[in-house]
Amino acid sequence: DEQKIIWSLHSIMHEDVCHHFAFGITMEDMQLRLWLSNCVFLAVMEPINFFKNIDGVISLFYALGSVSSNLKNLRWDPTVEQIHDGEDFQYKFTIGNKVFIMTHELATYDTDSMVGHGTCVYKAMDAKEMKVALKDS
Repeated sequence: DEQKIIWSLHSIMHEDVCHHFAFGITMEDMQLRLWLSNCVFLAVMEPINFFKNIDGVISLFYALGSVSSNLKNLRWDPTVEQIHDGEDFQYKFTIGNKVFIMTHELATYDTDSMVGHGTCVYKAMDAKEMKVALKDS
């Protein structure tokens, strides 16, 4: 289970440029664990028995809901929006008062490990269809 959750957290952050963090929960027998990953670290809490410590489980979900209510504090990038053009997913970048639509990836330099910042370069167009290159890191 540990390898699956680590792979899933890494995939979430790798596949979507909006994600700079991800969290997940594993349950095994009566044990529940919270996993948190961002570009800097991977953390996992000590397992808790979710039948014996229901107050702890409720507190955990309450805390996750509270933190998630302001995703910007978790490094969610509100200036990037994933859109679907009917065939593929693209990204809409808002920089200042200009909006750019990604047409395709030019280069991706990901980190091989779970932590670290990767860099992506995209070909994009503005509202006047002027082509630009955008770098996200």
